[in-house]
Order: sequence, then structure tokens, then C-alpha cells
Amino acid sequence: MITTDHPIASLAEELVRKHFGRKSPLTVTIGILEHGNQYCFGQGGPHGFDYASAIYEAASITKAFTNTLLFILERQGKLKLTDTVGKYIPECEPNPEVCRITLEQLGTHTSGLPRLPAGLKYVKTDKLNPYQHYDEEHLLKDLLTCKPQAPGHFEYSNLGAGLLGYILARCTGRSLEELVREEICGPLFMEDTAFRLRPDQQQRFLPVYTANGKPVPHWDHGVLEGAGGLRTTARDLLQFAKANVGMGAAPVTAAMKETHRPRHRLRRSDEAGMGWMIRTGVYHDKVHWHNGGTFGSSGFIGFHKEKNMAVIVLANNGSFALRPFSILRPQKSHVEDIGFELLKVMTKTID
Repeated sequence: MITTDHPIASLAEELVRKHFGRKSPLTVTIGILEHGNQYCFGQGGPHGFDYASAIYEAASITKAFTNTLLFILERQGKLKLTDTVGKYIPECEPNPEVCRITLEQLGTHTSGLPRLPAGLKYVKTDKLNPYQHYDEEHLLKDLLTCKPQAPGHFEYSNLGAGLLGYILARCTGRSLEELVREEICGPLFMEDTAFRLRPDQQQRFLPVYTANGKPVPHWDHGVLEGAGGLRTTARDLLQFAKANVGMGAAPVTAAMKETHRPRHRLRRSDEAGMGWMIRTGVYHDKVHWHNGGTFGSSGFIGFHKEKNMAVIVLANNGSFALRPFSILRPQKSHVEDIGFELLKVMTKTID
């Protein structure tokens, strides 16, 4: 059961005003998990608005789901982290550098693949929805011509994460939609997390706007949907966070635990897991988190395992401003600051 009467709600409202001002249109949903109890509230909706059930773009938070799937399938004996791209995509055999990349390297952003596929610019017919026409044919063509950097160095890659999702589907003969629904959402009772929404869900899917209030389309991620294509609610992400702190179906929570392990140090207090960034606080405690954004959406999920606490922040407002002549200018991402500030107050540990 989700309630709205958490004492931190007034601070959350203050933080939204501080970071977003009085932007309109804007809807922000904040979810709180504390010792197994779930709370949800928000701003911007009409009186009586159901913030917990409003559907947002998950964007790169999707990567946490894709990596969870990787470990679920490994535990089922369907694949190994050391398996290579070439094992599942023999079409890329002419490019041995790509063939040698492992699934683990895709999940940790250490594959050497670039952030975006080179061929994306040739199929981008709508700069406000850049991935929508990038399909399997384009991906396979790019893999043949790609020249990755030497593996081992952390380089955030939407291409790599999307390729991982594509391989998971190829390996199992099931769509990524089916895998997420059957292996994660079903066991965790998450009813509104999907790549493609039903008509009744579309009615709760919020329109999205740039940082300066211009309407833009939702993103369609094409064949790279494993990098950022999910739609979700605060209600579902609270269930996902609850499982990540150890309260959920055993096969899922066991796989999630593997995604949490630090794999690569980024800075003194920051590391990367698989699908998660990890921030170490002043008392050497760790917060796992990920953000997500499109031109019209922004989101944050962060949790503290030892204290069984988590914060979700979702907004139908992106971190890019749309200027004349369709020029997009990056702006500050507010949801991450709000999320960390709330976690700091709740846990009394992180910087």
C-alpha cells in the first residue's frame, strides 16, 4: 500500500520549487521507500491526481533492468558474462574487435564502443526523436564497421547497453518486452513497466516538455530499447527499489545483488556497478543510483541497501531547452539533485 503522509513531503515540495521554479507545464512525482513502507506524492497535477500511477519515460533507468535480466539469465544457465558478442551475432565475424567484446563489458560500459552508433545520424529523420528509425539492420551494419577503443576503460555507451538488450533477446528467442515482463515485472508485481503501452496505459502516459516548456515527442528507442526504452511509474519503481534492497522474489533479488557489486572506479567516491552508479558517503556507506533523461523527461532512482531506503524522482520535463531553429541546449538536471538531497536527509550519511 502506498500512502502520501511522509514527513519529508514538505521538504520535497520545497526542493521541487527550488530546482524547477514555477515551470508550467510540469508534473513531478516523488516516491519514498523507508523500511518497507512506500510513500508517493507530487506536484503539478490537478486536484486528486494519482501521482503513483502516472506513467513516465524511464529513459536510462532502463539499464538497471537490462543488467538485472543479464544476471537472471546467467543464473538460469542461458548465458555467461564471459560470452562474447560474436557468439550471439555471428554476422559481425568480419570485425573481430567487436566479436571479442564480452557481455560483462557491455554491462559495465567498458567495451570500448562509442556512446552512440555511427549510423544513427543517417537515419535520424526527427532530431527530437533520434532513435526511432534505428533498427536491427542498422545495428548490424554499424557493428561491422565499428572500430572500438581498447576495452577496460569506462566510457558510458548507449550503443553498448542497447546491444546487450538486443543480445539477451536473441539468446532467448524472446522479445525484451517479454523478458522484462516475465522475469522482473511479474515476480515483483509491477504492472505498468513496459516498452510498449496498452491503450489504457497510454491514457496515463504524461506528455513531455523541454526545460523551457516546449512540447516534444516521447522517444522510441528502436533496436536499442535496452538502453532507455522503458515506460514506468513511481509505484513500479518503488517495487523495483524494494527488491534491490532485498525485499522481493528471491530469483530476482539474487540477480540484483550481482548488479550492485562495484566493477570500476570512476572517482574517489564514485564507482560503477552493472546498471548502477555507486556513491560512497562519509561513513563509507554506499548509495546505488541511476538517472535517466530524454529531451522531455528526467528521472532518478537511488537506494541505500543497509538502511532499506530509496528515493524515486520522475518529471515530464527534460534537461534540454529548445531554442529557435530547433536548436537544443543542455540545462541542469534537477531530479538528480532532488533525489540525492532527499536521500541525504533520510539516511543522514551521504554527502
